[in-house]
Amino acid sequence: MRTAIHRTISMVLAAVFVVGGLITGTLGWQSLGQSAKNETQSEVASYADVELVKLEKLPDGTKTETSVPDAVFYLFAKDGQQIGGRYVTDENGTISVSLEPGEYYFEESSPAPGFAFDKDEKGQQLTRYPFTVTGEETEAVVVTAYNIPLQGVLSVQKLVENADGSPLADEQKAQEFVFTVAFSGGGAYSYSIDGGEPQELTSGGTLQLKHNQTAVFEQIPVGVTYTVTEQPVPGYTVSGTGHTGTITEIGSAAVFTNTYTPSQTGSLTVSKEIVDASPDGSADIAKEFTFTAVISGKTETFVLKHGESKTFPDLPVGTTYTITETDYTAEGYAATVQEYTGQITGEEELRLPFANVYQPPMESGSLTVSKEVVGDNPEPDKEFAFAITFSDGGIYEYTVDGGEPQELTNGSLLVLKGGQQAIFANLPDGIAYTVREVDAAGYLPAVEEISGIIVGGENALARFQNRVPTEPEQLATLIITKKLAGEYPEADENKEFHFTLTIDGTETQFTLKSGESKDFEIPVGAQYEVREDDDSADGYALRMENGYGTAISGRTIEVTAINTYIGGVQAEIKGEKTWKLGGHTVALPESITVRLKNGDLLVEEIPVTPDENGQWHYNFTAPKYDVDGNEIAYTVEEAPVAGFIPSYDGFNILNTYIPPVEIDPPHIEKVVEGENAPETEFSFLLKGENNAPMPQGSDGNTKTIRRTGSGELEFGTFSFADFGVYTYTISELNTGADGWEYDNTMYTLTFTVTLEDGELHASYTLTRDGEAAEKALFTNRYDEKMTEPDTVEIAGNKTWNHGDNPEDKWPDSIVVEVYADGQLAAQRLVTAGDGWQYAFELPKYAEDGHEVVYTVGEVNVPDYTTEIKGYDVLNTYHSNKPADPDKPDESGEPDNPGNPTIPQTGDNSHLTIWVVLLFLSLTGLIMTPLLGKRKSRERKHKRH
Repeated sequence: MRTAIHRTISMVLAAVFVVGGLITGTLGWQSLGQSAKNETQSEVASYADVELVKLEKLPDGTKTETSVPDAVFYLFAKDGQQIGGRYVTDENGTISVSLEPGEYYFEESSPAPGFAFDKDEKGQQLTRYPFTVTGEETEAVVVTAYNIPLQGVLSVQKLVENADGSPLADEQKAQEFVFTVAFSGGGAYSYSIDGGEPQELTSGGTLQLKHNQTAVFEQIPVGVTYTVTEQPVPGYTVSGTGHTGTITEIGSAAVFTNTYTPSQTGSLTVSKEIVDASPDGSADIAKEFTFTAVISGKTETFVLKHGESKTFPDLPVGTTYTITETDYTAEGYAATVQEYTGQITGEEELRLPFANVYQPPMESGSLTVSKEVVGDNPEPDKEFAFAITFSDGGIYEYTVDGGEPQELTNGSLLVLKGGQQAIFANLPDGIAYTVREVDAAGYLPAVEEISGIIVGGENALARFQNRVPTEPEQLATLIITKKLAGEYPEADENKEFHFTLTIDGTETQFTLKSGESKDFEIPVGAQYEVREDDDSADGYALRMENGYGTAISGRTIEVTAINTYIGGVQAEIKGEKTWKLGGHTVALPESITVRLKNGDLLVEEIPVTPDENGQWHYNFTAPKYDVDGNEIAYTVEEAPVAGFIPSYDGFNILNTYIPPVEIDPPHIEKVVEGENAPETEFSFLLKGENNAPMPQGSDGNTKTIRRTGSGELEFGTFSFADFGVYTYTISELNTGADGWEYDNTMYTLTFTVTLEDGELHASYTLTRDGEAAEKALFTNRYDEKMTEPDTVEIAGNKTWNHGDNPEDKWPDSIVVEVYADGQLAAQRLVTAGDGWQYAFELPKYAEDGHEVVYTVGEVNVPDYTTEIKGYDVLNTYHSNKPADPDKPDESGEPDNPGNPTIPQTGDNSHLTIWVVLLFLSLTGLIMTPLLGKRKSRERKHKRH
């Protein structure tokens, strides 16, 4: 009955085998190449459009629709085969390709300039973007990737000092200086002062700093340009460096130093007078009039009555002011002078009278403009010009010091010398006027502008005072120089950079090339600022030195605009590999691996092979400069080549051959004891640790030798091609022969290989339980009457999951280890001849009577992982495949960047099923008759 069943099964399996062979043959023919097709299959493989879109993601995780150009990617099939070459996102942030159905991924090798790689939810760098093409798409496959803009900081620091080096007064330390901060593109940014509470400033807004305080703006996108300006403070000159520039990842700094230079102080007195021109004298003499004073940018409001005055004392020379009276015309009080504008020029008191006329008669009024010059040795013929406007736009006559009448067109100029006055008579009641001095002829004007209303029957006096400079002014010299840093494109050698120089509000524009300078003479005390147009789009980061400040008499101010090129300058790093064989005949490796490093950082790794002339050349292309424009000092490093010692000369590598050293290990001595001992073969195992070199005849990291009876044997000569420490273990295999007591001693063999004077030297030590041993001695005792203690059988099966490992590379043996209470108790060589089965009969109890706990293990099998299930062992093959898409290589580079090929895309899915079925069928055909003849397995397994 059993025979019939076996025959039936065999016939079924044979049929499956034949059919499977036909199908797999057809499918195999169909998939020989990308263009191979069955005659009945005429459809051309469909391509789909794929578009990678690179967008900006804000640092807080917000995704935007802003395109990001100039990000670099490589394209790979799922199996790691590279497709095409280097891809760069265009101005729209896109890369477009057409692909056959399959699984792919884009690998980002470098983000766009000014950006960093995206990160996943765990904060890990995200560089790989997988996608699938099915061939059934009706529109493009879109792969979306993001870059996060890099950010930098901007610090604004205020320093105050006295010109004479004296300590600062408390008032100086408490003085607040006002800064205006602007950013390209506008926007609002958070800042804190000396680590205090965060505040927000919108571009163009202001902040205040005291001496030694620093405002720090964080999280500003790299590439943003900024400008910081300071409002002038009387008595202080300012010098600013870094006041404008480009934000870089390492940050930018603007430092303003204010120097206090003591000067003369004067005072300003505002007086109030009411002229009662009413017939009945009904003017309200007690009426209050409101004034607004703006002095050095600070505003103060005060009230005066008739006959009262207010004095502002201790105003430094140069203090600007504007005093304005509120308009009371509607109440019948017309102001002959309503506003004064000017500056303090000396120590004397500057008086500013305001007169209001109550109910003046409806008749003509007049305006007198006078010029007074104070100070030593004024020039008598110095002329001063005034611009005069009237609200009605009329043309009016005037006389100078009673001379001939002249006409003045509204807004035109009146010229006076010191001590002269011009009188405009018969001006209409109620018209407004403004008199402004437009040319002080180098003298210091105390009053620059007066405005008011003509009152019938009254004369409006516009009195202007100018001071002779105490000493001749020497103009300050401003020298502006342009410099380029970094290795910039040759096309920029003559690139013109556009500048704007602002002196007291007046702009001058000019251009400079690298290395050029331009000189300007500017008035003493003038506020200057130098700005350069934003060239960050061309790859330049700007730093302006001494570009903001106050002109000081006779001083030369050197302003330097430094543009550092931070674009993608690439360095070509070339080297040659040479060999020094020392007269030996040595087979060189087919290839070597050379690594490019930046310090400890691995930049790129490439295989190198000889060219047709047998020369080994290699080259790398990598960024030449870091973000600050500093040149990167690259080095090369070679992956170890067995038998050679590398030396380096720049980027060249010389490999010197070091002949291997050979050494014989200690002998193994086998001693057999006991009467009537049968001829029995004993096996001994050598196991290397950590890929230690093995003698000839080894299987991976193990070698088994055998001997029958007593005597010596050896594992063979060891050969070492490199220095180091190599460790091995030597033990006897328990083959389970009846009546024998096996020796479970474990010896440790350690070779120490050193390199001395260009030669390798080897020595060894042999130890047993930590003690030195001269030889590996194993003693086995035979006792045919040996009463066996209670035993337990430790039996198991070895199974394999070979995956895609070729059959000719399948292991043909393993060594199974049995541990008793964690200590190695037995080992056995297991092969396919044993059906990958094993069994050990071992004592059930230890000497102290407790039941022994047994576990199994296995000597490492290269390229396989081991999984223990009870006493069974499962080995799974792991090939060297590309890293998983969400786990990029440490180098961040594609697995095969230097050899792009197009992967085969034939349909192999059904082929795999039939191959497996074919294999199982063949196995069934072989095993069925064997199973029919196999007897019950004996208690002891002695298959080796």
